[in-house]
Amino acid sequence: MYISDLIAVSVATLSSAAVVGTDLYCQADAPERAVLYCRANIALNSEDLERLRQRGITKLYISSEGRREYQKHLRDVASGSGSNSVTMAQRSAALNEVVLAVLEESFVKGDTSDTVETTLEMSQLATRLLTDGDFATGDLFRVLHHDYATFTHSANVAYYLGILATALGYTKKEVEEIVAGGLLHDLGKLKVDEKILAKPGKLDDAEFELIKKHPRDGFSQLADRKDLTIGQLMMVYQHHEKIDGRGYPVGCVSNEIHPWAKMCAVVDIYEAVTSQRPYRKPMPWQQACELLKRESGTSLEKEIVECWTSIIKNTMQP
Repeated sequence: MYISDLIAVSVATLSSAAVVGTDLYCQADAPERAVLYCRANIALNSEDLERLRQRGITKLYISSEGRREYQKHLRDVASGSGSNSVTMAQRSAALNEVVLAVLEESFVKGDTSDTVETTLEMSQLATRLLTDGDFATGDLFRVLHHDYATFTHSANVAYYLGILATALGYTKKEVEEIVAGGLLHDLGKLKVDEKILAKPGKLDDAEFELIKKHPRDGFSQLADRKDLTIGQLMMVYQHHEKIDGRGYPVGCVSNEIHPWAKMCAVVDIYEAVTSQRPYRKPMPWQQACELLKRESGTSLEKEIVECWTSIIKNTMQP
C-alpha cells in the first residue's frame, strides 16, 4: 500500500485502551510504502504509544474509507467520553484535528446552512473542553496549526475566544455562542479569490477593497438565520471595527461595537500576526503582545487586551 493513497493522522490524538475503529498503518522501510500497524478492532495500549514516541513517529495513516470512524474516535476523545486514560493533552489534540477537518470540509462545500450547523456542533465540543476545570491552555497551543488557510485561522480564533471569554467571566452558554461566532467570523472570506488571500506580496488598492468586503459579505449570508444571536452576527460584521472609528466596514466607534466583536478583534489580530503568511514569517508572541498593547485604548478595548496578553504570558513563559 502506498502512503499517497492514505490519510495521515496524528499519534497525539490516539489514546490507550481506545478502539479507533479503522485500520492504522505506519510507514514501511521504503518511504513511499505503508504497512498495517493495528487492526480496526484492536485497542492500542500505553506501551504501544510510548514505543511510537521513542521511535519519533508522530503520524500514522488511515484509508479514506476509515475517515468517518476516525472522526467519531476524535469526537469521543475530545469530549472525554472515550477511554478513562485520555489526557487533557490528547483531548486538545483530538479537538483541533476534528474541528479542522470538519470545518475545511464544510467551507469547501460552500453550503451556508451546513457550515452553521457544523460550527454550532463544533462549538459545543470545543466549549466542553475549554471550560473544563482541568483544561490547560498550553496543551491546546502546542497542537495548533498556524498556516494561512481560512478554516485554520477561524478555528484558532474560536479557541482563543473561548479561552478569553472564560477568563472574562462569561457563562458556559455564552462561551459556546462566542466560540461558534469565532468559527464563523471570516465566512465572507470564502468569496475572496484564493490568489488574493495567498498573494506573497503587498495587496494593491483594488485587492484590499475586495478583502474589506468580507465582513459585510459574511453578515449578508447569515443575517436572516434564526439560529444565530445578534452577538454572533456582530462578530462576523464588526471584527475589523476599531473603537476610534478607523475600522471597517462602517467605521463604528466604541459603544457602537458589540463586546463580542471587540474580543474577536483582539484575538483575530493576534492569530493573524503569529501565524505563517505567504508574505511574512510568524511574529513571536512577545512582539504580538506589544503590538496589541500599542493599539490598546485606541483601536482595541484596553480591558480585553490586558486579559488576553496576560493569558499569553502565563501560557508561554516557562
